[in-house]
Amino acid sequence: YVFDGTNEGEYEVDAPTNPRNEYGKAKLAGEKAIQETLADYYIIRTSWVFGKYGKNFVYTMLRLAKGHDKLTVVNDQFGRPTWTRTLAEFMTYLVDHNQSFGTYQLSNENSCSWYEFATKILKDKDVEVTPVDSSAYPAKAYRPRHSVMSLKKAEDTGFKIINWQTALNKFMKII
Repeated sequence: YVFDGTNEGEYEVDAPTNPRNEYGKAKLAGEKAIQETLADYYIIRTSWVFGKYGKNFVYTMLRLAKGHDKLTVVNDQFGRPTWTRTLAEFMTYLVDHNQSFGTYQLSNENSCSWYEFATKILKDKDVEVTPVDSSAYPAKAYRPRHSVMSLKKAEDTGFKIINWQTALNKFMKII
């Protein structure tokens, strides 16, 4: 959310930031505070996080599927899902391999819409998932339409990033 979501391509790690809501402004303020305070740091931007602990989109979709035979999910917001295991492994990799300090962007490979993500999550469930545009779910805060971040700097470290489909399949087997 440190970017405005208007870019059609991937946001490079050094692309100009332009947060459009308080959440994004707070994240960017945190980045700047770290950069101004420390000489050596890792900032890792991520998006659409799912994992075993806490609330996340995967658990929300599974819960909703239990009580509904039809769900609608937005198909005009795009990003990269991130499995917490991939994120944790990348953090450890940076330290263990003495990678350069700085800002990185890490999610699982490939991008999708929330609708595509929900469809994969619910592929084995008896529920119909229908795409809708964001106007079906008016939000108080601005939601970026396109928040796909480039993973090039993370990939250049030698860290192997699996795609979100593989990550989701592995996660679903665990839960």
